[in-house]
Amino acid sequence: MLTERVDLFDFSRKERRFLKVVCREIEEFSPEISVYAGSSDDVEHGLLIGNRIIFIDSHTPEINVQSIRRKLESVADGTKRVEPRVLNKPFPSWCFETAIAGEKVVLEYWCADATKVLPEKMDVYFVKVPLPKEANVGCLCEEKNLRFALSRIVKGGYFLERECPIQPEKYGFKLVISGELSGLSIYKAKGNLYRKVSEP
Repeated sequence: MLTERVDLFDFSRKERRFLKVVCREIEEFSPEISVYAGSSDDVEHGLLIGNRIIFIDSHTPEINVQSIRRKLESVADGTKRVEPRVLNKPFPSWCFETAIAGEKVVLEYWCADATKVLPEKMDVYFVKVPLPKEANVGCLCEEKNLRFALSRIVKGGYFLERECPIQPEKYGFKLVISGELSGLSIYKAKGNLYRKVSEP
């Protein structure tokens, strides 16, 4: 259950309330592939959007591997050490597997430009902060890039964001709820959960 995972982490009261509603919505949809475009060690939010999560970041997670492992081991079932393995992809990528609350969870980390390597279809897409750290990657705050990403979300799927530079309603999405969602950013922005109700 995704909702149970909210209590595993030290979220503020307001954010916890918002995230539990988000998890209930996503749970009913039973996502197969969830994508997180944001910081590679933000395990706390990534684990709330599914059991197979693809993290896409513009830099390798190598500097965050210890942090990722530590966070996963703190909430995992049992005491087995979480070991990353390298994936056979045309770009740097790693995989972590663990069990949380009796459910198998697989986290993949793709070091690539999110505008170029998104899966063909995804059930949940979570954009924490759309501005890249490196100048040579596509910026999700450009409408054409984010519009392309939203087109990959299946009908009935969800888009969760914190600093969306466009109006998802223009692309077939309906706002479900807004609430507190933390992020490493200079902007004070609310989190918003959208559901895809039609094709634009």
